[in-house]
Amino acid sequence: MVERDRSIDIIRSLGLLCIILAHVNPPFILFQVRNFDVPLMVFISGCLFGGKNQTFKSIRDFTYYLWKRFVRLVLPVWAFLSLFYSIQHFFPFLFKIDYTQYPNIILSSYMLMDGFGYVWIIRIFLMIAILGPLCSNFIKNKWQLLLYYVIYEIIIHYSKNLFEPTVQKYIDQFGSYSLGFLIFFMLGAQYKNYSLKTKKIIFVTSMLITIGGWAYTILYLDKPFDIGALKYPPRSFYIFYAISMFSIIFWVKPYLRNIKAPILNFIGSSTIWIYLWHILFLFLFNFEYWYLNWFLIVCLSILLTYLQQKIIEKTITYFQISEKMARQLRIIFCS
Repeated sequence: MVERDRSIDIIRSLGLLCIILAHVNPPFILFQVRNFDVPLMVFISGCLFGGKNQTFKSIRDFTYYLWKRFVRLVLPVWAFLSLFYSIQHFFPFLFKIDYTQYPNIILSSYMLMDGFGYVWIIRIFLMIAILGPLCSNFIKNKWQLLLYYVIYEIIIHYSKNLFEPTVQKYIDQFGSYSLGFLIFFMLGAQYKNYSLKTKKIIFVTSMLITIGGWAYTILYLDKPFDIGALKYPPRSFYIFYAISMFSIIFWVKPYLRNIKAPILNFIGSSTIWIYLWHILFLFLFNFEYWYLNWFLIVCLSILLTYLQQKIIEKTITYFQISEKMARQLRIIFCS
């Protein structure tokens, strides 16, 4: 068996901790600095996809791949949402808003749309799982990726408010957002094949563009440099800032292999359920200090995920569940 890359788990844990940080209303500067979090997770997905050199010889191979992605990404969300809404139904006093009173929000959540928020990231990963393998056949090198980026920016610029609001919403959420985050996936898929010189050029260029955007916004427009304002869909400075951060993180990646931090390895290998459980605690905790909320939410989400995995393993052993079914249960409840 191939040994699990601990450095990837550590980087994943960084991305997840930053995502949770964004949800507890940290100070403005911290909120801006962590804006590389979701792109980083997509970038890692691209790295792992590129590292496997995965190819599909038939439509059947591709549909099987998509089914595995669906099981790994969507079924855990549906399981969590079912539990989340059940808790709201029986204990509505614990929540400021009882979403079970709004069927349209429930349906939207299961569809990975707006809902009550937070599940949109799963939609992004699902769309990337579909688009990534398909586009990898056409975007095979850095120049083709650069051309794709330029075309993407042009289309985004001229397609804003082109349709009536309801249609535009679906086009943005299932089209524009996904096509924007696809840039990070494709960059990750190609990154290991880039020369050191190319990686340095990418870092320097991205950093200079980010600094230029910061200077223009602060000095000329006289307003705060809000990187996150360019996130929906991903555009210009948001993209380049994230890429500059990838460059730094993956420059130190070889040194992370030697770090023995079981808790970070656990977080990095259990990102989906830690993320899902943190949603519940976001609605339950509202202390005055953001860092207290962040610490408690992180700790309890990790603890609940750990206990959940132990319960699944005990259940598999106690009921002597077949290996095939056990593998599916682990994919759904232990990822």
